[in-house]
Amino acid sequence: MAAASMNTITLELDISKRGTGGCVKVGQGDEHGTTIKALIYDNGSELDLTGCTVHMVARLPDKVHYWRGQCSVSGNAATCVCDEDKLCSVSGYTDEAYFTIEKDGSTYSTERFAIDIVRSAMDGQKPAESWDSAVEALEKRAETAVSKSEKAASDAAAALENANAAAKACASVTDAANTAASNANSAAGSANAAASSANTAKANADAATDAAKAATTAANESKNSADEAAADARKAADEARGSVSSDMKIYFKRVTDAQGNSRPVLVDMTV
Repeated sequence: MAAASMNTITLELDISKRGTGGCVKVGQGDEHGTTIKALIYDNGSELDLTGCTVHMVARLPDKVHYWRGQCSVSGNAATCVCDEDKLCSVSGYTDEAYFTIEKDGSTYSTERFAIDIVRSAMDGQKPAESWDSAVEALEKRAETAVSKSEKAASDAAAALENANAAAKACASVTDAANTAASNANSAAGSANAAASSANTAKANADAATDAAKAATTAANESKNSADEAAADARKAADEARGSVSSDMKIYFKRVTDAQGNSRPVLVDMTV
């Protein structure tokens, strides 16, 4: 909305459409030269415009095009600065001007008033057009959206390129990881085989140890038996040496009595 102009025209308008509304006279080419201030009522009572969206609407004198401009509000006053470059692009008279009030999903309009657009000497140099400030805002928003969309598309293309590069790098890393995993699996298999061989060797060693222990025990037992036999042999030899004389005439022999006791008896062959 442009700044307020030097020429301000005040109207009293009612949404009950009970009055005539009056007439506003403006001139072509008086850019932002006229401000229309409407005091709006509802059946004669001031209408509080707080929270309302208010526009001034006018059908141009050519009866083809229209103009709509958004207003500032304060209390029951709605103020609109006429954009003569658009509102007054066509000279002539129109009695189809009014204000619309939008609030809580409902729309109201005031009684109609007239606008007399005085012809300019430069009339004809600017074409008449339909103009709506809301449409202009939408166009600007569309231009901004297109610009943002183009930038977003460019950013998306760059992001896609980066993503493709990252995907390739990720594929290389994945291949390397798969190779490493395969090598690790092979190494694990070899380690398992080695562990199995080691377990087998340990079992064989344990068996050999047990056999060696058994052989040692048997050898010890054989040694003990041999020692006992040797002792018996030495004893027998000693007895033999002491029981027979050198001329073989006197010797001892062992006899067993009736009680089963064994004892040596001297035998003398010299008698």
